[in-house]
Amino acid sequence: METTTACSARGRARNRLLRAVYVLGLSILFVSSGLAAGPLGASTAPRGGVVEVTGFGRLSLVDGSQDPVTVVVKGHEAARIRAALAGLSGSTASFCMENENGFTISFLPRYGARPTYVATEENCPTPGVVNIARPGSQTQQPMKEDCALRAAVLAALPPGRAEGTRRGLSHCAS
Repeated sequence: METTTACSARGRARNRLLRAVYVLGLSILFVSSGLAAGPLGASTAPRGGVVEVTGFGRLSLVDGSQDPVTVVVKGHEAARIRAALAGLSGSTASFCMENENGFTISFLPRYGARPTYVATEENCPTPGVVNIARPGSQTQQPMKEDCALRAAVLAALPPGRAEGTRRGLSHCAS
C-alpha cells in the first residue's frame, strides 16, 4: 500500500512539473513571437540612433496618404516620442478595406540607414492603431494609439505643414 501511495505522489509531482515547464515554454514562445503587447514588447523603441517622423499633407482613404513631410527629431522631442511609444497598450489588428496612414515614426541606427523599428499610425478604426514593425520580421504588433503619442508627433512636425496629419489627430485635447 505504501508503494502505491509513494508512486502516486511522485506521479502527481512529475505532472505538476511538466505542466509548469509547458506553460513556461508557451509563455516564452508567445513573447518571442511578437504577439505579446506591453512596455517590454515591440513598443520599446531603440534608445540611440536617428528618429524620423513623417506626417502627410493630405489623408485619403481612396488615394492614400499624400504629400509626406519628414523631419529628424532630436533631444527632448525624441525622448517624448520614445516614452509615448513605451506607454502604449496592446490592441487587436485593424481589418479595414481602406485605411489612412496618419504618420510614421522610423528609428534608424544612423543617417541614411534602413530603419530597425517603424511605428505606423492607421486611422482605422478610430481612435487608431499603431502598428509596430521591425523590418525583416514577419510580424507586426498592433498597439492602441493614445493622445500622448499624438501630441508628441504633432510637436515634432513643423507648423503649417503636414495638415492632413494635424487634422487627423486633432480630436485629442492639447
